[in-house]
Amino acid sequence: MAHQVSIFLENKPGRLEKVTAVLKSAGINIRAMTLSTSSAGWGILNLLVDRPDRACEKLSGAGHPAVLREIVVVSMEDSPGALHDMLSILARAGLNVQNAYGTVLGDNKTAILIIDVEDTEHVQQIFDSAGVRTLSAQQVYGL
Repeated sequence: MAHQVSIFLENKPGRLEKVTAVLKSAGINIRAMTLSTSSAGWGILNLLVDRPDRACEKLSGAGHPAVLREIVVVSMEDSPGALHDMLSILARAGLNVQNAYGTVLGDNKTAILIIDVEDTEHVQQIFDSAGVRTLSAQQVYGL
């Protein structure tokens, strides 16, 4: 399974820059990200990076609370309704998406959906049964 790096981050000027400085100095490439904050002034930064183990190690060592979370990454056509089709498969199986984000790849014909769910192995099995193409960890980190 692939992993994203999740960082508990205070919502103050310069906090995000401190995280990216650590990654830059370690030569780690960010492929996708999402940041959500609460009204309490804290948030969660989720990063899809080329070397998540090293990123987590470097961030934690620099005082940024970071953890690895298993994710499922789905490849799909970049077309209207494609996201709905993916989510319908999960809804029919009664699975909740805790966090998700996506991006269009450079060819502008393919999109990926990064999904954070409680049971990644179960979701992988559901997608396999439905004929949905998921990406291996090596494919994800090589994006």
